[in-house]
Amino acid sequence: MTTSDLVLDPQLKYWVLLPISIAMVLVGLIRNNITTLLQPSPKLQPYKQERERHFLDRAKSFTAHNHILTPEEFATRKQYLLAKLTSNDFLAVSPEEATTKQQDPLAQLTDPKNNEMMMNMALSSILNYIPQTVIMTWVNTFFSGFIIMKLPFPLTDGFKSMLQNGIATPDLNVSYVSAISWYFVNLLGLRPVYSLLACQEEADSIQQQQQQQQPMNIAGPGAPKMDKVFKAEAENIQILTHESIYTGVLQRVLERNGL
Repeated sequence: MTTSDLVLDPQLKYWVLLPISIAMVLVGLIRNNITTLLQPSPKLQPYKQERERHFLDRAKSFTAHNHILTPEEFATRKQYLLAKLTSNDFLAVSPEEATTKQQDPLAQLTDPKNNEMMMNMALSSILNYIPQTVIMTWVNTFFSGFIIMKLPFPLTDGFKSMLQNGIATPDLNVSYVSAISWYFVNLLGLRPVYSLLACQEEADSIQQQQQQQQPMNIAGPGAPKMDKVFKAEAENIQILTHESIYTGVLQRVLERNGL
């Protein structure tokens, strides 16, 4: 049996609820700004890796849009792409060197790209861990056991452990929210606020574009070997059936205009 409704002090929302919310918003904005300032500027990729990536994009574009070519142009480009895809002319690293790097564990540990990536991941984890730990300690120290609000809608008992963390009253109505639970609600639900105030969505889209522009790491563990990727694309081109849009174009124009 649940207890009757509690009478909450109206000052709780000014001295507990709002301070927790404002502190988390400010800390989140500061963390986002620090992360943006510490984010390394995009570096120029090696020439051979860029050439390899662009040539593979060129082959895929030929596979998808070969219908705009004449039969003569299609045959010429097909012959050229098949010859280059089955050779090592556009590979940034030869198959022998790629195999040697993948088999050498020290090469992975001493790779500057891998070290820089691990440092960025560690820095991001630190920037997320330290502020949240400080805020949670602050809430636990000064607002432990506080019931700060009641939700205007009923909930099932499954939400009790999430909304009443730190409150040892098993019969309390589920709609009441403790201070530490309000902290976790803000922790999980403030991302739209960060996106609105700090243009986080735009920053995320720019970061995604930068990641997409980076070439595949052929030396990384689990990454596909580019010579096999080239051969697979060559097989796709080999079985292409070409139908040019220029075939019978004059007849189609005449029929469309009723001539």
